[in-house]
Amino acid sequence: MIVHARQWLDKRLNAFPQTPFGCLVRLFAGRMFRGGGDAEAGELDLGVGVILILLAMPGLLVSLLMFEKYGSLIRYLRGERVFDPFTATAPDEYFFIVVSLVVTGAATLWRWDAIFLDRRDHMNLVPLPLSLRAIFFANLLAILGLASVFTVVVNAVSLVLFPAAVVGSQGSFSLLLRFAAGHAAAVLLASAFSFCAVFALAGLLLTLLPSAAFRKVSLLVRFLVVIGLLALLASVFTVPYWLTRLSIANAHRVAVLPPVSFLGIARTLWGRGADSFSSSMTRAALTTLGLAILTAVIAYALSFRRSFIRIPEIADAGPMPRMSHSISSLPLFHNLTFHSPSHRACNQFVRRTLLRSDGHLQVVLGFVAVGLVLSAEVLTTGPDHSSIWTSGTTPVEFLSVPFILSYCILIGIRFAFEIPLDLRANWIFRFWLDPDQHDARSVARRVLLAFSLSWLGPAVFVFTLAFWGWTVALLHTIIWTACTAVLVEILLVRFRKIPFTCPYPPFQSHSALVLVAYLYGFFIFTTYLPQLDRWSVLSPKQTLWFVLLLGAILAGLYWYRKQMLDMDKRLIFEDISVSRF
Repeated sequence: MIVHARQWLDKRLNAFPQTPFGCLVRLFAGRMFRGGGDAEAGELDLGVGVILILLAMPGLLVSLLMFEKYGSLIRYLRGERVFDPFTATAPDEYFFIVVSLVVTGAATLWRWDAIFLDRRDHMNLVPLPLSLRAIFFANLLAILGLASVFTVVVNAVSLVLFPAAVVGSQGSFSLLLRFAAGHAAAVLLASAFSFCAVFALAGLLLTLLPSAAFRKVSLLVRFLVVIGLLALLASVFTVPYWLTRLSIANAHRVAVLPPVSFLGIARTLWGRGADSFSSSMTRAALTTLGLAILTAVIAYALSFRRSFIRIPEIADAGPMPRMSHSISSLPLFHNLTFHSPSHRACNQFVRRTLLRSDGHLQVVLGFVAVGLVLSAEVLTTGPDHSSIWTSGTTPVEFLSVPFILSYCILIGIRFAFEIPLDLRANWIFRFWLDPDQHDARSVARRVLLAFSLSWLGPAVFVFTLAFWGWTVALLHTIIWTACTAVLVEILLVRFRKIPFTCPYPPFQSHSALVLVAYLYGFFIFTTYLPQLDRWSVLSPKQTLWFVLLLGAILAGLYWYRKQMLDMDKRLIFEDISVSRF
């Protein structure tokens, strides 16, 4: 009987993907991982395996660090004879909860557009003999599958390694199971809450807003959510200590908010939830999770029929409003900044792509969000943060803020240059431009400087002038502008393509070294240069050393460009194996 039942179940499971409903589920699940557009429409196709590895990587790296922190030898050397894993690991448990919540939320934001059906789905599915109910439940099942994959993959490594690192040397299997169960429940439910919260937010926007306004507003909402997630991640080292300094009443109010409340779930399963404080945290976490799930389901049910039926009525428009009367669109502006029609046309193409392509804007705004969070972290956690606005001298924390913002903005735009536009239309540039005569670096240079200096430069000058006077404002703005211009030249030293017109760069063996170089460059640009900037501001005569340093860097870049072969300077469209980004 059992054998026949198993065979019947296996037969049903194998036949399900071939049914119309099963094909729909497979279709929607595939588009959520690979994007809503065609495979050749410029969508970044990393492959399911690479996506899963990237999602699991934060938990793996953090878990490996726990072996050094909680190893029995390390505890012996620290003199810890009595070790209570349920109390000692509370800050690290909160850290894992936040990492789980942030990674899952970021992955859900990344698949924001792919969760809901688009114009291509409408055109392909409406002519088929499929009911709207079948399409609804198939997409809902695919969404639940996506949520399950995110929840499990993000926390899979930490579910095993973190309990093994903390209590693996205790010699008690029951203790290991109890600790692992509490940790698993906390991080898995936190991931589920993060996915449902982002999904519910998207559904509510789609339900409440007109279709024409949804795309524009959703971009701003995603930007604000990314800032919130990054700020939450930046607080993991301060929140546990901060909670110990609050009064009991205030601690109760803060502890019922996610993600702190999910600590109560772990403590309850660890057998430490008998007190009213932990029980209130557990109830608050479960209530918040239930509300997020309920809101997500209701919002999706209400918005699905309305949005799916109105897909043909939605015009293809960018997330940013048209700015036909802006200064950068005036003919006089182009004649002054670009001396050839080809350069003016390329500038228009690049500028409009950055402002009207949703995918490229998401990349740039993601880097901008990182810069804003890092700047806020520097201003609030620096050693002199309490006297930034009252001290007579300019603190280095304040001077470093524009360096952080400009670095993140320039790297974000430079990275976006490598993402091809959805519409592959580089044939016009192939036909028109002479590969030996056109200088793509001049177009990219002006775009980078325009999107960074045009608005950040006046803001830096005005804020510095308001607190420290004309001399400091002029010197600081000039030095920061010069450093930004030199950084642009470094980023474009081997650049030889029209942005957004080439396929994705292939993965190369040195890609990891390039990432390390960017991180090291961030450390130099945002740490050492602000210190030199402060040194020059305090003694204006010493600005000459700054000029000599930047001049030497520019001379080195010029010499490097002169030594390059002519074939490495030609404009390219396909073969980018030698490109650096």
